[in-house]
Amino acid sequence: MAGQDIAYLPYGEALGGRPRDAGLYCDGIADYEAMARQPAFAAALTRLAADAARGRVCLMCAEREPLDCHRCLLVARALAARGLAVGHILHDGTVEPHAATERRLLEREGEGGDALATGNLFATGLAERLAAAYRRRARAVAHRVKPGRATTNRKTKK
Repeated sequence: MAGQDIAYLPYGEALGGRPRDAGLYCDGIADYEAMARQPAFAAALTRLAADAARGRVCLMCAEREPLDCHRCLLVARALAARGLAVGHILHDGTVEPHAATERRLLEREGEGGDALATGNLFATGLAERLAAAYRRRARAVAHRVKPGRATTNRKTKK
């Protein structure tokens, strides 16, 4: 939509939530942490950051709730870790900063506590609780392979 200054920028499988590589599944569930360690993922994030430096970028999603989507649990998490400002457009049109989405994630996963109430995400143990909350939520909503599809039989991290 050139007249609207809107362009489609394909990022393909590198930022997708349904990897073709069986090694990126754990017990038949897409493993976002393993996906985030892939060189192609890091390269796509670098490209996305460069595109965002030139103009506003919007990653589209079919999920109503950001916490149900790999774009939040995988991509936005990695972008925020790189220091990029990330917001999630909610169903009512409001934009929720990623830090607020993370607070909701912690509350939903029972990982809140004093540090959450004060907004100090650097309090002792909170980073670990946030990582655990991300892991549990991702396992709950990530793509699952159909029975019979070959995947690795890695065990889930505790």
